Amino acid sequence: MNPIHVIGVDGTPWNEIALGLLRAADTVCGGRRLLERLPGDCRAERITLDAARLADLDAVAERARRGHTVFLASGDPLYCGIGGTLRRRFAPEELVIHPAPTAFQQLFARIGQPWEEARLFSVHGSGAPLPWRRILAAPLAAVYGDHRRPARALAAELAERFPEAAARPAAVGCDLGETGEYVKTATLGELAEDAAAARPLSVLALLPGPQRPELPLGLPDEAYRHHKNMITHPEVRAVVLAKLRLAPGVLWDIGAGSGSVGLEAAELCPGLEVHAVEKDAERFADLEANRAAAGVPGHHPHCGGFLEIEPSLPSPDRIFAGGGGAELPVILRTAFSRLKPGGVLAATGVLVETVAVLSTELAEYRTELVTLNLSRALPLGSQEYFKAENPIAIAVYRKPENP
Repeated sequence: MNPIHVIGVDGTPWNEIALGLLRAADTVCGGRRLLERLPGDCRAERITLDAARLADLDAVAERARRGHTVFLASGDPLYCGIGGTLRRRFAPEELVIHPAPTAFQQLFARIGQPWEEARLFSVHGSGAPLPWRRILAAPLAAVYGDHRRPARALAAELAERFPEAAARPAAVGCDLGETGEYVKTATLGELAEDAAAARPLSVLALLPGPQRPELPLGLPDEAYRHHKNMITHPEVRAVVLAKLRLAPGVLWDIGAGSGSVGLEAAELCPGLEVHAVEKDAERFADLEANRAAAGVPGHHPHCGGFLEIEPSLPSPDRIFAGGGGAELPVILRTAFSRLKPGGVLAATGVLVETVAVLSTELAEYRTELVTLNLSRALPLGSQEYFKAENPIAIAVYRKPENP
């Protein structure tokens, strides 16, 4: 089998290596815009990688194994490009990657911005919520847009989610490397109003500035939509997240309610996949609204009873149980049986009966049973007094590494 070459394209003229590969190719595959740039003496058959073709690449991949095939990609093929897709179909030794500068590298070069500390994000071809807090929390960030959410729309959404960010320095690059490329440095708010920043081929950069959101740990209850005060309150949330000893992996949020614990866990720990289970339809609607507002990737809501949904969930590294009612004993045992070795389960309770369950079930694995007693200062005439809230019990269980 001949190696499959994947050539990055950045708007500069073809180099001699690329020209030789294109002249010898039987087939060249790429987006329509890239195929239009092929040199005149390239006689290869051209296959346009449109949405339909990308959804079913098997036929193209099989053909690539039989001839001399070249794939074209924008910038570096291994960054949000066809290179990653091909790598899932071919062994490393079957592919030869010829990278070019990415769009974010070109933008940072145009404005003279060192980028070794940059965090990269992409919404290209994705309808997923924008992870606005992660983007704005980064000291330097680059966000790839598309025709649905170009740089102007991204800037507008970021400023809407966190209004202080409208004053943050930012830059936009559109059609980089092409005739008529557009580069501008301004505030995020100004770019949100810039009609020229609405081109589909665009990248938005967030430059260093003080306008960054707070750590998403123990956010106020008002930050989440919830009903009848059914929410794990900020102080309890912060303690529970500390007891869980978060790490990349899978977290189950059982009886998720508003979803506040799982959402903050996902925000705090990139690489954590959260599965939030809530059976009450009204609370589940709150959970979905809060998830959309937070824009947290890797958060998966499930509506229904835990015992029915549990078999379909991936095995967890961490579990939080904030509800359960009469089913709590079986929920704890079932959840703990799925917990990976070394994993942690944390559960909370307010009712005496619930605390009794937490103290007796899985007792041999329980490492902590604590109560959190909170009192809040409230006005009393011209002075203040402390009003105690219901104590919250928190039980922590750990599964042995070698059960």
